[in-house]
Amino acid sequence: MYVESDNNREFLRMDHETTLKFREAKTDKLANRQEILTRNISACGLLFRSEAIPPTLSSIIWVEMDPKMLGLCEEIESELLILNNGVLGRVVRIAEGEPGVSYDVGVCFLRKKNMSPVEIESLLASVK
Repeated sequence: MYVESDNNREFLRMDHETTLKFREAKTDKLANRQEILTRNISACGLLFRSEAIPPTLSSIIWVEMDPKMLGLCEEIESELLILNNGVLGRVVRIAEGEPGVSYDVGVCFLRKKNMSPVEIESLLASVK
């Protein structure tokens, strides 16, 4: 879904607040899971709020989703990298949420069409 707006968003964002878990990919394994509160989601990615120290900018994360939301994301964008009831994404934005309390983290979903088969295989092997 494309939409023109003043803030140059390419995709329509849907407000969707729910608690999910995410893990940051660290070299050869995933870091411990942390709980997050999603703020909104689109075909391109999602924005979440975390009270913990956020993942680093440009890092790869895995975001766990309930089956209904994962199915909806897959229906909208069939090229997503999906693994173990979650989707892989890259952290593209970090901002202070509630001053001194939380961070807002923007995540762009990773897509198969933007990666070579070798890159996909390597990434999936590193986050299992």
